[in-house]
Amino acid sequence: MRTLSFDWKVVNPYHLRVRRKNPVTGNLVKMSLQLYQVDSRSYLLDFKSIDDDIIEAAGKSGSSTPQRSGSTAGLHRPRLSIDSVTPALDMQLLSSSGSLFGSSPLLTSRQGSHTMDFFEMCASLITTLAR
Repeated sequence: MRTLSFDWKVVNPYHLRVRRKNPVTGNLVKMSLQLYQVDSRSYLLDFKSIDDDIIEAAGKSGSSTPQRSGSTAGLHRPRLSIDSVTPALDMQLLSSSGSLFGSSPLLTSRQGSHTMDFFEMCASLITTLAR
């Protein structure tokens, strides 16, 4: 992990919290690694994504358990079809720049994808361990 420029914290001898700063986007990517013994000669390494945005949202909603990035909690988005859009969306909502709800965005989106950063981090660790 040192060769991959990962920082880590030992939770217990079988559980690590790992982070790395993406050199391109500057995002801090975090994951949890947990080692399980399957049988006397086999082990399983579990990779879990830790997304601070989802953990922060879970904290604000009153949940005491943070959710993983891949879990369904907080990720459900209602689907809209073109037919279900009602005429309630007036042209008044469009600003002169053509964006909805004025020129300031409601949510600031981070550059890049946390999921892709997580998968790249997993792939680099697996490749390094396989050597």
